[in-house]
Order: sequence, then C-alpha cells, then structure tokens
Amino acid sequence: MKHLAIVIGIAFGVTGFARAEELPATLDKPYLGCWLAFSDSRDFEFVIGGDGDAELFFIKNRKRLSTGGCTLKIYYALEEKVKGKGGKPRWVSRRIVQDGFEDFGKETAKPPLRKPLSFTATYTGGIKAKITHVFTKDGMEISTQVVDKGESKGELRAGVKILVGDLFRQIDDADLEKRETESKLEDTRISVRGVGARRTERVKFEDYDVVLTEEFPNGVRAFALESDRYGDHEFQMTTANPEYGIIEFVQRKKIIHGFYTNWYPDPEKAGQQDARLLLKVK
Repeated sequence: MKHLAIVIGIAFGVTGFARAEELPATLDKPYLGCWLAFSDSRDFEFVIGGDGDAELFFIKNRKRLSTGGCTLKIYYALEEKVKGKGGKPRWVSRRIVQDGFEDFGKETAKPPLRKPLSFTATYTGGIKAKITHVFTKDGMEISTQVVDKGESKGELRAGVKILVGDLFRQIDDADLEKRETESKLEDTRISVRGVGARRTERVKFEDYDVVLTEEFPNGVRAFALESDRYGDHEFQMTTANPEYGIIEFVQRKKIIHGFYTNWYPDPEKAGQQDARLLLKVK
C-alpha cells in the first residue's frame, strides 16, 4: 500500500500547495492523497484518509465548516449477501483491512478535471473493489466495482455510504415542542424521488418524527439536502442513469440527529459508464 502524505489542490487562477497546517484535523491517519480545494467556487473541500474514510467539508465565506455535524462522512462500502435466520437473505458488511489500499496512481499537484483517479481497496475475505473518482467543478463522480471475489460465496455489492451528521445535537426531545425549535429547523429540508415515482417529494426537518426507512422502504433514485447548517449549501446524490443505482436509508435516531444515505449500483450494471454516483454541491 502507498500512504501518500500529499495535498492536492485544484485551483482556478490559484497556484501552489495549501499549507500543511490547513489540512483538516478530523482525519488522524496519513492521507491517501486527495485534498481538493475548489478555489473558484469555494463550495467544498474533500479528503480521503489513509484508513479509507473520506470527508466532505462545506465552505462559507472562505472558511471550512467542521463542527456540529456539518461535514459529510463518506465510507467505501462492500457487502455480501448471506442467509439469515429462517433462510431469509440479508446483506452483511465487510470492512477494509489494515493497509488495504493499492494502485493509487501517480501523485500530482494539479489533478485535471474530468480525469479518473482510482485505487483498489481490499476487504475482509480477500475481496477487492476498484474505486474511481472523477472530479468536476461542482462535485465528483464515484464508481465502484468488485474486481476480486476472494473467499466470498454470496452475491457482492460495492458502494458508497454517506453519513449525514447530527446537525441539531443541541436540540433534545424536551425542546421539540418549543415554538422556537421549529424556526431552527425550517431552513433544513430534503428532496427525494422514490423508486418508481415520477415526482419529487419534500421532507421537512420540522416533521422530526418522520422515519426515512419507513417512508421509502424500497429506496430512492435521487436525494438532496439543503441546510443553513451547511452554509446554505445543498448536496445532491443520484446515479448517472437513475435506473442503474439505488439510494437506501439507515435511520436509527430522529431525522434531525442524523442518518445514512447508502448508494449502490445495480450489480448487473456495475462498471458501466452510467452506473456511477453523481455527488454535487450547490
């Protein structure tokens, strides 16, 4: 494995590396090599840590928002389908093994836009997946493909898990009925298009009892979240061809305290041009 302790900057009209002390402190392991500062729009920064976790930071007034759940934690996921109780199949997560990265590619100070940057991740059981990023001016594209089944016996799927953090950790259950609480939540909203749906639906954070896994049990094709907690930015998720991928929710707390949006390509379409995750920041 190559631990690349470098900083990569995409700059439009700005040259040179960012100073080392500017690197986010939340990822405490060596960097695989991506710290992408879109200095033209100043919308976000993105890092891939040496432990395989990534993080997206929103930018407001040229400052990184990094506290109070205001970042997106991104994980490269791999799951295997196994038989559960009563013979009912279920998906089981496989973790990335220590020093499980290879083929990261040549380091560069100015990676070009629209060009792929790939590495191979090894998971428990010797399973390997190729993970490719293509960076654009307003976001990135991520594709995942299993390239070695290792010791697995069941169906495999490689995808991306995004943790929407606890944006309102200062609000507890006792505060939910207070009038001023609604005003704090009204500037955070979700838009989704469910599987088989023709129209987009809105979910307001004021409706704090909503459970996404119950509202959309079959998953969704497109997802967007806008919040003043993100510096009034909105991030969007979908598949290049929406029918080639699915977004599933995992929610164990009230919606205002965080949940996962998990993207997986259709196993039969994985590796195809249109089976890639589109992640945009507006």
